Amino acid sequence: MRVVVFGANGPTGRILTRRLLAEGHHTVAVTRHPELFDIRHEALTVTTADATDPAAVRTAIAGADAVASLLGTPFGRKPITLYSHSASAITAAMTDAGIPRLVVTSSAAVTDWVDPAWKWYERRFTHRVLGALGRTLYDDMRRMEDIVARTELRWTVMRPLGLAELDAPTTYEVAVDHIPGRQTARRDLAEAIIDRLHRDDYVHQAVAVATTNKSLGIGQTIWREGIRPKLHRR
Repeated sequence: MRVVVFGANGPTGRILTRRLLAEGHHTVAVTRHPELFDIRHEALTVTTADATDPAAVRTAIAGADAVASLLGTPFGRKPITLYSHSASAITAAMTDAGIPRLVVTSSAAVTDWVDPAWKWYERRFTHRVLGALGRTLYDDMRRMEDIVARTELRWTVMRPLGLAELDAPTTYEVAVDHIPGRQTARRDLAEAIIDRLHRDDYVHQAVAVATTNKSLGIGQTIWREGIRPKLHRR
């Protein structure tokens, strides 16, 4: 299978790229900064493209069997359009090229559900932080999901909980609606995406994916995965 990975240079994108190559798939890693992408493999093609540029996307996906989008951007108060604009470009290019299978990464935070097992201060903290810092990001993720859902592609939307680097071994579950928990290990999200590329279940559905055997605190996750990367970019 020839799989195109948008967001390949991100933390989860790198894990997914390595796992696809290990399984014997020809993988196209799409990044705006190929000079920072240090994975090398005979079955790997690294291509430079802006995922919001329709022409660049059409070139990047040529000859693909499936596309996975793990694009991401840090929290911010300014309007965010990366998710929706890239979804428009990718789905249009896939439709024109006759490429059927698409898996995109969204977030469990696009829903209002909160794990009832969380303590009151975890619920309050999460609501305040995500409501303030994550509003523009999750609004655009919802627009992305709407764009994808209106297509006739064989799409699946993955909604992880807070992504985190969790020590192995980890176990995870995938289900429609919600899964109790706090985080999704990046390796678990990558494995779940690969699983979706091989299987026909959860087509035309948005599904939760969560690590079930370990977690970090909510505050640790928001700081490490959301706030700290934004500070480092200043």
